[in-house]
Amino acid sequence: MTVKAILTAAALALGVTAPALAADSVTLDFYHSQLPFLPSLIEGFRKAHPDIVIHDLAPAASYSAGDQTVIRGMMTGTAPDVYLASYASLASIADVMKDRGNAQSLDPLFAKEGKAWTAANYPPAILDLAKVGGEQYAMPFTASLPLLYVNKELVEKAGGTIDHFPSTWDGVIDLAAKISKFGDGVQGIGFSVGGLSDDWYWQMMVMSAGDRMLNDESTGIGYDNKAGLEALRVTQDIAVKTGMSVYADPKPAQQQFFAGKIGIVVESPSDLVAYETAIGDRFTMRTVRFPLIDAEKGGLPAGGNALMVLANDPAKRAAAWEFIKYMTSVAVQAEVSKASGYMPVNVQSASALQGFYADHPNFQTVFASTPAARPWFAYPNNTADGVWKGVAPILDQLQRGKLTADAALPMIRDHVAGVMASQ
Repeated sequence: MTVKAILTAAALALGVTAPALAADSVTLDFYHSQLPFLPSLIEGFRKAHPDIVIHDLAPAASYSAGDQTVIRGMMTGTAPDVYLASYASLASIADVMKDRGNAQSLDPLFAKEGKAWTAANYPPAILDLAKVGGEQYAMPFTASLPLLYVNKELVEKAGGTIDHFPSTWDGVIDLAAKISKFGDGVQGIGFSVGGLSDDWYWQMMVMSAGDRMLNDESTGIGYDNKAGLEALRVTQDIAVKTGMSVYADPKPAQQQFFAGKIGIVVESPSDLVAYETAIGDRFTMRTVRFPLIDAEKGGLPAGGNALMVLANDPAKRAAAWEFIKYMTSVAVQAEVSKASGYMPVNVQSASALQGFYADHPNFQTVFASTPAARPWFAYPNNTADGVWKGVAPILDQLQRGKLTADAALPMIRDHVAGVMASQ
């Protein structure tokens, strides 16, 4: 069944029809980056709510491009009514709303629904992803926590099993080292922490060690401590102790994994469908939870996006809330998970997905990681790019064995402090 057919079936399951458009309809401009399953969802909502017109704007080329368009629109009065923003963008957009004196969180709308309704649908760890300064400025729509994508045959050849996969990084590193000994171009793991265009991989390591990206004053790193050193040690061991090839881009490791030449890679669950398609029947791929360096204090940065209401008009805000409730409903969230691999943000979707999970265990792994979800850290004053341009090369050298953890930490500390001081 195609993605469109799946989502159309979900709309029909909700009992929607297509009555005539109401005379007193409300129109909402909806802006987002392209997601392949959104058009079918929007069509389902239109049928369920004929009195609310969703004007689906041309999608943004990327989250950053969308953010800039929205911020300009807020300055000129042309902002969309509803914006699907990345978690990393929420604080910046909320700050602009506050500066312009039109900041309105979703808290009053949640209050009208009642605490029991909220608790029954949305776990606190999920809602926290879209909070700014303790206020609910957006509703989570999709969520992804990092997973290990594993070649089952290579793991078993090395003496491991999926059911008893290592739960610590030291165990994963030992298993990956055994896989690397097979020869013929096979490597145990592909996880170049400095190889992304942003610091999502590095946030995984710092947060899983129970640390923060910046200190309370936002003047420097929050991991200038023993836990930070441990995050750097593990980052280096992943590469050095397994003979891993370090890349400046994740694509080479992905392609080698597809070809059956790498045992373990780190990925988002949103790539599950794409990975399964690319691998075909070459080998059996399974997903396992990303190990926390500190099992008690550690967490993981959640990727994904959230629905923000930028409209101030009461009628539009009420209509936008109906749109948000539909998009995060049990049935729709279950179907989005099937179509993409994203973790459902509605806790009741787990029951709706039981049969699907039984047949597709790879999709269930991320849902089991929900308690570890933490907000993706957003650097203040658009400093994320400046921070990462200095940190990434240090991590690259660390994984190549050209720097020790003890040498890397002060280099990162000084660079980040310099970036923060220049603002």
